[in-house]
Amino acid sequence: MNQVKQIRLQKYKNEINMFRKVFKVRIFVCLFIPVFTGCASMSTMQTARVTEKGKFDYLVGGGVVNSSIVGTSRIVTSPDTVSTTTVFSQKFYIPFIELGMRYGILDNLDVGAKVSIIGTATLDFKYQFLGDRNSKLAGSVGLGGGYISIGVNTTKNHMYDAMLPVYFSYHPLNWISLYCSPKYVFRTTNSYNFENNYHGTTFSHWYGASGGIRIGKRIAFLAEYSFFGNSLSPVPFSQVSCGIAFQAD
Repeated sequence: MNQVKQIRLQKYKNEINMFRKVFKVRIFVCLFIPVFTGCASMSTMQTARVTEKGKFDYLVGGGVVNSSIVGTSRIVTSPDTVSTTTVFSQKFYIPFIELGMRYGILDNLDVGAKVSIIGTATLDFKYQFLGDRNSKLAGSVGLGGGYISIGVNTTKNHMYDAMLPVYFSYHPLNWISLYCSPKYVFRTTNSYNFENNYHGTTFSHWYGASGGIRIGKRIAFLAEYSFFGNSLSPVPFSQVSCGIAFQAD
């Protein structure tokens, strides 16, 4: 009988150890990643007007991502599967720097790319269906993709974003613009843990909007606020960004 109990105890110890390893990986994937991967995929930093055909627009900016990490953990206390749940929460403020460039392909179509210092990168197209470069109202729709790779100790994560933004802007004067951009992002996360040979794929939905102001013409200052929720965590995140945009032939 004692031998049977020892076998059961060892079995539960092994299950607890495996649960802890997988739990750490999943906590990082589902909770830490939303904090570190807003930035380029979520910021807008542009109006609905497309870049003038044959010209380049450049952006140098940065900001702060604000969110909280919330999670639960299970503790098995005996072979009889007595367990409890612990809830933890930690608020984070993560600064970032991003660089961007856009090129006008047609009178109503441009292409752009952005990278951030923490490692996110995006490529997108924007089609202007409302107004032109001189109208007070402008509207555009975009389509793009993003990528980020994050590694911590023995865990490696690769994330792929499919982005669908819509842009609207109002231009009361030729040197000032107000803009907003609702956006949906579908994210695929591939996670690897080389210590316990864990591999998993997570799908998530991100939804929110950015709103901001642009002041200036060929050289302009931009400031915006973004707010997004996601299907992985009940805690949304916000992002404050600002930057300088300038045009070159």
